[in-house]
Amino acid sequence: MSDPSSRQYTSDEVNRIIRRALTLQRTDAITHQELVETARELGIDPRTIEVAIEQEQQESEKDNARAIWVQRRKASLQRHLWTYGIVNGALFLINVLTPGTWWFQWPLLGWGIGLASHFKGAYFPTEREVEKGIKRMRL
Repeated sequence: MSDPSSRQYTSDEVNRIIRRALTLQRTDAITHQELVETARELGIDPRTIEVAIEQEQQESEKDNARAIWVQRRKASLQRHLWTYGIVNGALFLINVLTPGTWWFQWPLLGWGIGLASHFKGAYFPTEREVEKGIKRMRL
């Protein structure tokens, strides 16, 4: 059997092993100092770990902002859909109750195109749209 001390682990393996160990220890967090000390024991310069911590915090903040932005876009779409249904339902009733040709389908179609665009923006936004939306949220 090979010597366990000579075994090397990938970053992903280290991440999973430490997460599993924290779970087994029934804790899901360690202090900042414990993290820096662990990194030092692994031969990682404390300044490097501080930079990595800062980058992780920035990335986490960006992910949270993105999730909030997407949630707001979906809520906006839902309000738009309700308005579309109510207004076009009323237009249909007006068209049914008044004499003349059928016309309600034209606003239904035109507004439906706008609604489809809103759906695309809410569920399939481009990175540029997300970045612009997050910037606007922060203002």
